[in-house]
Amino acid sequence: MFHSDAEAIIRDALKLRETVLATQLNLTVNGEMYWRLNGLVDRLHEVMGAVAGREPDFRTARLGLLPLPEDYCDRT
Repeated sequence: MFHSDAEAIIRDALKLRETVLATQLNLTVNGEMYWRLNGLVDRLHEVMGAVAGREPDFRTARLGLLPLPEDYCDRT
């Protein structure tokens, strides 16, 4: 994959992530749609990590509300 393609995928994934997070603000936390969207955010993180070849860099500017690295400690 070309570097420019990877950057475009990550940039678009971040925009989609921002939209999903904004949508979640209007939903109740115990609702089914909230958790479905939460799962989508998790999948976006996986895709961004796979495209970048590593976990997203949480110190990078303008990444928004990415989970902190310790949020991944229970993942296998």
